[in-house]
Amino acid sequence: MNKICKLSAIALLASSTSLMAQSKSFEGASLGLSVSGIGVEVNGSGSTSNGSKTSGSLGKVAEIAAIDLSYGYAIGNNGIIQVGASYTPGKAKAGSGTYTDGVAQTGGNANAGTGNLSLEVKDPYTIYIAPTYVVSKDSAIYAKVGYAKAEINTAATGGASLSKKPGDLEGISYGIGSKTMLTPNLYLGVEANITDYDSISATTATIGAQPAGSASKRVTADVKTVQGAITLGYKF
Repeated sequence: MNKICKLSAIALLASSTSLMAQSKSFEGASLGLSVSGIGVEVNGSGSTSNGSKTSGSLGKVAEIAAIDLSYGYAIGNNGIIQVGASYTPGKAKAGSGTYTDGVAQTGGNANAGTGNLSLEVKDPYTIYIAPTYVVSKDSAIYAKVGYAKAEINTAATGGASLSKKPGDLEGISYGIGSKTMLTPNLYLGVEANITDYDSISATTATIGAQPAGSASKRVTADVKTVQGAITLGYKF
């Protein structure tokens, strides 16, 4: 009986040591470079003081590169909490479109008729936390949630010319992914995520002589991105 107890204790200790070794593969600081395919969707609507309404959407699929820095803290034998940040230097065109506001006014109203609007996203970054489950010493899966922010630039002409431009984008990002250790230090990551930004708003310019009732418009838009990323990184 004593021998059985001793063997059981040895087996339990060996199992615990093995699980701890699995977690250690994903502990500590990591630096990665990711390449992503990202789809941007912007759905907007507008209304004028004289009751006219309009709506439209912009869409764009683009490729971007980002830098990812994270640190993994062990929680138990096969759990890791990753805390990190990703940053994309530069800018990417989110989309462009043309719409007609349906206000056919006279008197030189530059807001009537057709307008062109383009949206550009600049220097987006995300600060995140990612609970991670270690499947084996070389592989792990995780869920992620984070705070996202980006600058936006708008270019508009005609009926879409802006007197007040929208502010920066802020929102929540969430996704799932996996990490595979190719060597004790080199890893490959695969991830899919969605970022849902808060609504943004802007006001169009009013140019030229106006009839009774201004036709300047307040435009509100929702911005969402869907992203698939592959990351090659190094764990220190």
